[in-house]
Amino acid sequence: MPYCPDCGVEIGNASRCPLCGARNPRAPEVEQGGVQHPEEGNAGHHVDLMFEDVAPARSFSAQERRKVAWEVLTVAFSIAIFVLGGVNLFDAGRLSWSLYPIASLLLIWTEATSLLMLRDRHLLAILVAAAAPPAFLLALGFITGNPRWALGLGLPIALLVESVTGGVVLAILSSKRKGLDVLGFVAVGAALVCIGVEVCIDLFARGRVRLGWSAICALTLLPIAAFLFYLHHRVVKTTNLRRLFRL
Repeated sequence: MPYCPDCGVEIGNASRCPLCGARNPRAPEVEQGGVQHPEEGNAGHHVDLMFEDVAPARSFSAQERRKVAWEVLTVAFSIAIFVLGGVNLFDAGRLSWSLYPIASLLLIWTEATSLLMLRDRHLLAILVAAAAPPAFLLALGFITGNPRWALGLGLPIALLVESVTGGVVLAILSSKRKGLDVLGFVAVGAALVCIGVEVCIDLFARGRVRLGWSAICALTLLPIAAFLFYLHHRVVKTTNLRRLFRL
């Protein structure tokens, strides 16, 4: 029966002495990175063999983790697309309803690719992410057999929203001191989107522009944006608020 080499207590197959904590020289071999406890038995040994080639997540760099996530997403989406197409072909003899979810999955995959795999190539990532939604709308137009709405309405609105969003982001990033002006830029962008959407709808439906609801939205948002810019650049920056409000 093994005994502790330091205090002489009987320790059996324990890895350490329960009294003084000294290591048991006759305990099972110590694996790299930790002690193999005897109570784990053969089950623990089989688990170690199963995952002996798998590195811990913390050993991966950020780029490697993004690559792994992209690969898993790609495989999962490929299987989903294959299943959708196969079921549709088996049921109807041709691709019909499955084209809608397939196009949606391709849109998500493209956006994920720009975010995960093109993160270090900023310009290319932006171009890919911006091109995906208009391409998706065009694909839906051809799938429905009527691309007119996609070309005349969906594509212009998508480009409008992306352009305004890009302008708002650039304005926010170029601001030296961010604060209430961020909300002001967002309000201006929302007003422009409302006006642009109604213009696109009017041109597509009637061939002429007559502003209605978008003008009301703009007249509500633009004064709010102006007030936010005033507070940011004039009051908050140059005025002692305690003195201003006599606090």
